[in-house]
Amino acid sequence: MVSGRLAAVVLACSFGVAPSVHAQDTAPGATVDPEAIRAAAEEARFREHARRGHRAKAAGKLVDALDAYADALAIRPDPLIAGRLGVVLVALNSPAEAADLLHDAVNRDWSADERESRQFSEAYRVARAAVCMVDVQISHMPDTTTLDGKRINGKRHSAFFTFVMPGEHEIRATLTGYRDGRAVFTACKGGSMDVPVTLTPLPPDPPIEPIPAPTAPPEPAAIPRPPGLPEVRLETLGDPRLGIAGAVAVVDGKPLPKQEDPYAYDDPPESGGKKSGVRGSIGVGPAMVIGVASWQPAIGATIAAHLQPAGFFSIGIDARAAWLPSGVGDRPIRAMTAGGLVSLCGHWRWLFGCAVGHLGVLKVDFDKGPYLGASFVGFRPGFGGRVGGIIRVGGPFSVRVAGDALGLSHGTRIGVNDQIIVEQPAVMIAGTTMIDWSF
Repeated sequence: MVSGRLAAVVLACSFGVAPSVHAQDTAPGATVDPEAIRAAAEEARFREHARRGHRAKAAGKLVDALDAYADALAIRPDPLIAGRLGVVLVALNSPAEAADLLHDAVNRDWSADERESRQFSEAYRVARAAVCMVDVQISHMPDTTTLDGKRINGKRHSAFFTFVMPGEHEIRATLTGYRDGRAVFTACKGGSMDVPVTLTPLPPDPPIEPIPAPTAPPEPAAIPRPPGLPEVRLETLGDPRLGIAGAVAVVDGKPLPKQEDPYAYDDPPESGGKKSGVRGSIGVGPAMVIGVASWQPAIGATIAAHLQPAGFFSIGIDARAAWLPSGVGDRPIRAMTAGGLVSLCGHWRWLFGCAVGHLGVLKVDFDKGPYLGASFVGFRPGFGGRVGGIIRVGGPFSVRVAGDALGLSHGTRIGVNDQIIVEQPAVMIAGTTMIDWSF
């Protein structure tokens, strides 16, 4: 019976009616619907949050009013409360969030009085003038939709609108079995625009062909024995007391010529069996460079070609580029280097040492946000040395590991607002590991 009284009190409070202290117990055998109790409690909390927001708004406590109205809308949608929250957001200079709420209140709320309706319309006019209304059309109903990385379109509509601040934005849509759709656009101020997003079907997987059963190889044909083979014997050459110096095949008492003698051998080459002539190689691999506007390592790649006219000497040409993985001086400043190197190397066994000349550039980019997107490119010639080794791995392939140190024509200094944040000396140190193909 106590539960029945509690339900009656909650229902009465939610509809603004004071419960009677003489409330009667429910009839014997009556049951209380738990869903009705929950709905009544939710409605009571909604009205309490709405009243708390109205009092805070009237007292000028906009942040408290924002929290209260947001708590009310988290329970259930309501155009009137949405309009009041939109007015608060306009006062707090958040027009993009306010425009959506006020659009709903202006077009769907019929419970506001004339004064509050005018307030909604005026706030919507102010917010609408500061934002862009974007009509999004997606080719298929998406699984997820994001705006600048944040989830939107929770109801998975293929067509909807939203409000964004002026500037560049990205809308991305995903759907299983389709390539992601992506649209990058620049929103205008106070206007509207259409943004189409296309989801493209992925190609079907190729069919898996059955592997045929292996067939037994055919039996080899018998090799006929040629008739009338001549008598073949070996005769030693030289003095047997000093050891056999050689042997020659004799057929019918006559020595065979070297071309027909199965025991003959080729004369040894004059070069002692070593290959002669010019050799070359082409290699590619990762590179790490220290000294790109910072002592922090920059990561990149290198490709090289080497020509070895003699076993102890080679000439090499490298192309190398590397980028800093993070900002310079913990700021939104990016840096990279790119250039070519010419090397003259001496070889001893698997080691080599080189004199290296460098012609390259150093590029520094400042982000658009705090630095207006400035970019600077500096020419950096230099000279230095290189040492390394070559490890053969089989066939024409080998691993080439090298490190070089270069002295550049001048260092790098970066300043922001008359403050020097980087002063890098004219030194560049690099390490590379390449897979070489020799020919």
